[in-house]
Amino acid sequence: MTDLQRQVSDSEKARSREGHAAGPGMGGIGDNQWVQIQNNTFINWINEQLRPTGKSIQNMNEDFEDGLMLIALVETLIATRGAPLQPRRASRYSKNPRNRVQKMENVSYALSLIEKEGIKLVNIGNEDVVGGNLKLILGLMWRLILKYQISTSSGSQTVKVPPKKLMMIWIKAVLPELTIRNFSSDWNDGVGLSALVDYCEPGLFPNWRTLDRSNKLANCTEAMKIAKEKFDIPLVLSPEDMSSDDIDELSGMTYLSYYLKREGPGWYATLNWVRRKVPELNVQNFQSDWNDGVTLCALCHACGEVCPEWPSLERSNQIENCEKGIEASKKLGLSPPLTAKELSNPEVEELAVMAYAASFQNAKKPTPKYAELVTINFAEMEIETEDNITDTDDSTGTKYITLGHKISFQIATSEGKMNVGSIAASIEGPTHTSPVTVTSQVGSSKKANATFTPTEVGRHKVYVYAEGQVVKGTPFEIMVKPDLSPKPNKVKISGIENIVVGEEATFTIDTSDAGDGELEVLATDGYKPCPVTITREGQFYTVLVKPNKAGSHVISVKWSGQDVADDPIKLEVVDAGKVTARGDGLKNGQEGQPAHFSVDPRGAGKGDLTVKVEGPNSIAKCSIAPNNDGTYKVTYTPVESGLFNVSVQWANKQIHGSPFHPKIVDPRKVNVIGNVPSQDENGVILLTVGKKYSLPLECKEAGPGTLSAEISSPSGHRRPINVDHKPDGTYVVSFVPDEEGHHDFQLYWSGLPVKSSPTYKAIAAREVLPVDHSKVACTGRGLKQGKVHEESDFVIDGSLAGPGDPKCTMSGIKGDVPITLSPLGNDIYRARYTPSNAGAYLLHLTWSDKQVNGSPFKVSIAETAHADKVTVTGSGVREGIVDQPMRAVIDTREAGPGQLTARCMGPHNMTPVEVLDNHDGTYTISMNPQEPGRHMLEMKYGGDHIKGSPFIVRVAGPPDATKLKCFGPGLEHGILATYNGRFVCETRGAGAGQLKVRIHGPKGAFKVEMTRDNQKDRTILVKYNPSEVGDYTVSVRWSDKHAPGSPFDVKIVDSQEELAEVKKRFPLTGSISNDQNGWQEEI
Repeated sequence: MTDLQRQVSDSEKARSREGHAAGPGMGGIGDNQWVQIQNNTFINWINEQLRPTGKSIQNMNEDFEDGLMLIALVETLIATRGAPLQPRRASRYSKNPRNRVQKMENVSYALSLIEKEGIKLVNIGNEDVVGGNLKLILGLMWRLILKYQISTSSGSQTVKVPPKKLMMIWIKAVLPELTIRNFSSDWNDGVGLSALVDYCEPGLFPNWRTLDRSNKLANCTEAMKIAKEKFDIPLVLSPEDMSSDDIDELSGMTYLSYYLKREGPGWYATLNWVRRKVPELNVQNFQSDWNDGVTLCALCHACGEVCPEWPSLERSNQIENCEKGIEASKKLGLSPPLTAKELSNPEVEELAVMAYAASFQNAKKPTPKYAELVTINFAEMEIETEDNITDTDDSTGTKYITLGHKISFQIATSEGKMNVGSIAASIEGPTHTSPVTVTSQVGSSKKANATFTPTEVGRHKVYVYAEGQVVKGTPFEIMVKPDLSPKPNKVKISGIENIVVGEEATFTIDTSDAGDGELEVLATDGYKPCPVTITREGQFYTVLVKPNKAGSHVISVKWSGQDVADDPIKLEVVDAGKVTARGDGLKNGQEGQPAHFSVDPRGAGKGDLTVKVEGPNSIAKCSIAPNNDGTYKVTYTPVESGLFNVSVQWANKQIHGSPFHPKIVDPRKVNVIGNVPSQDENGVILLTVGKKYSLPLECKEAGPGTLSAEISSPSGHRRPINVDHKPDGTYVVSFVPDEEGHHDFQLYWSGLPVKSSPTYKAIAAREVLPVDHSKVACTGRGLKQGKVHEESDFVIDGSLAGPGDPKCTMSGIKGDVPITLSPLGNDIYRARYTPSNAGAYLLHLTWSDKQVNGSPFKVSIAETAHADKVTVTGSGVREGIVDQPMRAVIDTREAGPGQLTARCMGPHNMTPVEVLDNHDGTYTISMNPQEPGRHMLEMKYGGDHIKGSPFIVRVAGPPDATKLKCFGPGLEHGILATYNGRFVCETRGAGAGQLKVRIHGPKGAFKVEMTRDNQKDRTILVKYNPSEVGDYTVSVRWSDKHAPGSPFDVKIVDSQEELAEVKKRFPLTGSISNDQNGWQEEI
């Protein structure tokens, strides 16, 4: 059985009750024969679409019930258009539906895909498909056929004419001898099908005109058989149904659409007819090749000579060209099925364009009029300079002229006067089209002159039009030759830029418009020429100039011995390495004070000086002032303290030593912390002779520097006093006055005086004063305010009140706050308290049971963060390795509300610190140090340092096993009885790492002992005790990398003779000593 017979048999089976008959299961729409035909046709069409998937359906009532086949059909149709599939969501799509809910969800998913494709669904839902409503399902299938079978556009509907009418326009155009008004009864006799087959391939069914129209089935069978065998058109509609009086139009359109669809036989037949009519355009489709209107205009002219100007149309004027073509087609008696705007749409419906193009096969050519009377007189052609015509090709009539010269020819009419207004001409060059000037000829009423000047080299076509029609004899060709005489002023030079000594200056020279000639390039520094290399590619040259010193250079370019410019080209060569910078501003400075340094670029060549000053968190404004001697003075004013980065560039190149790193300090930020001894009304501190006085100072915000202090006694002696730098970063200045009188002392930060350095007055003996509570002085922030869970304090100074006993009570609404008093000497006390609740409190203070002045004091207690309750875990605050992440976890859950900040200062540069909120009361800090050495990591919570801050973090270099040194008798051959199994591993300089030593003897591995003096010692002693003779392998690894020489091969023997033989056969290499006793003593 052939494929055709099998398909015919399948179609017959589809019409039987055993196959796809529309019986009682057709959703209640009855047994109408047209329904059965449509049902069979749509099922066959569906199976054609599903054939690549290996799936098929037998009954639309049942096979679409669970939605799986409908999903497969829709996804296959979408894939044929190359559109992306929508992602499936598990909650909307079930591959194994077991109940009605899952089936409904599957069908809903398929319908959503259809709607996303732009298909409007009317009066159908998932319950109709699951319930098997055949009438609505058939309607749904028809919408899919319209979208994916009949429509040839991937987008939405782009023309107003419906697909049915477009199909009919095409059918009537290609079958003009037949009267076809529908897609049903007019096709029953098979004559239309036979004629259509013969149109698609002329000669395939030549006798269609003589067919007996009463033999409906035979005619349809033969035509559909040939269409299947020759064009592979599937039998979605059987010959019996096609010849049936009950056939409906939708079934007929479904079958006939295979002729019209893209790359179908009718599509190719119509396209090939167009290509034969306009072979110049190489038309490939009925969409993009028609958008600019040129193809339409060319087809109009090919069918009726009604659009002669089509070769000169500007393709960018799409709508204008389409309108011109549509109007021209109307002159041929055609009715366009689409507008100019629709035709210019890149996604125009191809079926509309194909139907329109097919209608040109029946176009009626109009009779030309005026153009036949107009002629071109080539004998009268004139050239501005006769020598410019270098040749004439007699066989083609092509004229050869030189670019830039004017040419003219004569236009004449054989009857009546010349109507110059109706004459037009244009010249089509290689890249663009230009108009030609047409003027009446003086002294003649029947002649006109056309004049133009070519502006580009190449073949040109000259068109002449009379009343819009091309005049006989045109277009004629003119070949324009280039003007090759040397034109130095047309040489173009580009790409010259100033360079640095050692670099090559590269620039290009374009001689494409300069005619013929030779290029010469000479470069000099004013005394000696510089090497020049020229590389040519066609009319373009690449020039390389390599100066050998800084300064101004001159480049001379000549073309055919003539200078291409009035002045030579200047090339500046700079040497930033010869620029020097000096001054205190490159080393240190003071916040808020101008810092200065000078830059000397003399001898470095011409260039611009750029300076950028960056602080830890700011950019300092700087000014550059040129001096008369060619140097520059640079001034900048830092607005913060810290290690700065000063970049100095000359001609965009860093000078020697740049960037510089001055240390900026601010002595004003050295602040006293804690309590200061009592002062008199003049601010003089009252001291006691012989007693030590200590002044704690906070200097962290003062920038990188050191603190120093000196004191002058009443006797005139000036001497330095002790400054103690505490581990927490604070300083304590202390001294003991040894004489009465005025003492002056001054504080210095990095040699700069600190503001408000006080003058001290020491009292030799303390006067015994009577008790006077009114002279008790109370000072300190704790008298007015405090924070919850944070210690606050104040000072009770009774040094002038006589002996007394201070007492303090603090009470509030939520309870009392205990206060602790600590004597400081000289009847001075420090009071401390830590409130638990926020609110207003009264502070009662008595001296010898009497209220002091100001008591009771009103104290306001506020909520606060507890930086001391912040905990830190992780090695990232202790040590790390260069270029490896360091992390630590900060726990603030017990510290109350507050903000965590972190910053890290390395030996030379700031190291960025990333603070990540874990949203559970903890934070993770991460940093990646880029330099080895001591880093200071500062962390604050609520503005206060957390416990341990600032942390001293030691960052080691990355492990480098090549720097590990191993030596000692334990790495040498020896005698078992006297063998010293010890050697040293020196890890200093090898970076951070882990030392692993493994030793294998004749019977395998055994214990190795490694020791060192302390945890910081980088020298490690290794011991092992061999117990028998044989070969030993000593493996030494540093961070899993072998040390130089590792693994070491050690041979232990019984006698001196054997040892001598071993040393001879297996000599040791490197610096390993042979003196065991010497190694033993050294170890």
